[in-house]
Amino acid sequence: MKEEILHKISRCHLFEGLSRSELEALIRPESCRIREYHRNAVIAFRGDRYEDVWIILKGNITAQFEDYSGKVLKVETLSPTDPVASAILFAPDPVLPVTLTAAEEVELCVISRREVLAMMQRNSRFLLNYLQDSGLRLSVLAEKLRLIQFATIREKIASYILDLADKQSTDSPEIPVTRETLAEIFGVSRPSLSREFSHLSDEGCLRPEGRLVHILRREDLEEILKDE
Repeated sequence: MKEEILHKISRCHLFEGLSRSELEALIRPESCRIREYHRNAVIAFRGDRYEDVWIILKGNITAQFEDYSGKVLKVETLSPTDPVASAILFAPDPVLPVTLTAAEEVELCVISRREVLAMMQRNSRFLLNYLQDSGLRLSVLAEKLRLIQFATIREKIASYILDLADKQSTDSPEIPVTRETLAEIFGVSRPSLSREFSHLSDEGCLRPEGRLVHILRREDLEEILKDE
């Protein structure tokens, strides 16, 4: 059981950069509880207290809002090796801001907040990884809120790419997230995002190359935002 847990949990980026011996010294198998959920099961509701860190070992989890009228807004999809709501664990009032649902068969590793604190004290690399994960998730949320002002996918792409170019001081900025994550940041489907990137490429505004995006005509991207 110990070997199986260590193998699965070692792929989580919270443990990136740790050697096998460091991982064995850091994680006590008795402190890891395994939970399993069937497809479509509600793992937790918005407002539930979050006092353990959950690491996804298998399956995808959908995070979504649901208002009183029943309207559902998908916030993001969490995948294997992702920690769930890492930034919430140490909030003054640690409650989940979204409802979590199993998109398929899900397996979680659950570690108590007390144990996470002890792990941070034992290993500075784990502490740094945890802080970076929390910071990244807050940055993604901030970007989602910033892009709400734009009505179309085209406007969101133009604003996002120009902002990246300014931050990285290059006309060939690197997108720091996957296309799936980018689609969720924009609040659109992956095919719709890819289609709009293709249109902008065909028009000669930009040229995607892996995670790089080469800006070919900055003025055209700026014009898209002026027309907003």
